[in-house]
Amino acid sequence: MNFKKRHGHFPNQFVLLLGAIWMVTSCTEKIDWDLKFHEEELIVVEGRITNELVQHEVKLTWPVYAMNEIPEPVTGATVEISDGRLIHSLREDPSRAGVYLTPAGFFGKVNRGYQLRIGIGDVRITAIAFMRAVTPFQSMRPFIVQDDPPLYEVYISNSDDGPAIVRMELDWSHVQGYDTLPAGETHALIYHYTLNSVDVNRIFSPDREHVRFPPGTVVFREKESVSKEYEEFLRGVLSETDWRGGVFDVLPGNARTNLSQGGIGYFTAAEVIRDTLVID
Repeated sequence: MNFKKRHGHFPNQFVLLLGAIWMVTSCTEKIDWDLKFHEEELIVVEGRITNELVQHEVKLTWPVYAMNEIPEPVTGATVEISDGRLIHSLREDPSRAGVYLTPAGFFGKVNRGYQLRIGIGDVRITAIAFMRAVTPFQSMRPFIVQDDPPLYEVYISNSDDGPAIVRMELDWSHVQGYDTLPAGETHALIYHYTLNSVDVNRIFSPDREHVRFPPGTVVFREKESVSKEYEEFLRGVLSETDWRGGVFDVLPGNARTNLSQGGIGYFTAAEVIRDTLVID
């Protein structure tokens, strides 16, 4: 009895299947959609302070709404950073509109929180960042991929404890046989991100360019800690860039932010360490 019921629906299913095939293979007509979008009054913030005794920058721009459009700087804003004890006022760089610099002598300290305050007109934007301690450099294992001439690639393991960013600048312009080549063929820049969360986009991310270099290459390494809020921002950015185009994609949109209403982007505090090594 059940056998008859199942076969009783077969003609209807077959008709639906034929209809679906006809719709997919039939002629198509170009339709120009007149899409409307609302340009929000937002400020794009790029703010980063470290434990180094340098002038740190907070960059403010207006968002763009078209491909390859150059963002306009936000000038005349009031920008401050508070460490809970003192308020440090930033001044706008006279040679770079929209870039605000910390005062001389300011630097961040590990295990301390910082609040960014931005004011322009009636708009008030705030953000809080906590500076985590950075862990030592993770192992970097070079392995040979070509014998004549010898060339290496490098494998970088994830950070042992906590999220981090490693930036490596490779330079082999001084190596014999390469010293007459243009700079673009003797230098490389590699970024490695360690994030606590496991993202399916990252697991199935598209293959990346392989950087090959000869023995004698000098590697300048820089590692910085990543706050929890900045980690979420990085995940969003990576999903839209490095991890995009894989098996699993995300819907396009703004990355998460730790800025209050009216601001997008990020404000982060990071401890930074550096070293230099030679790959023989």
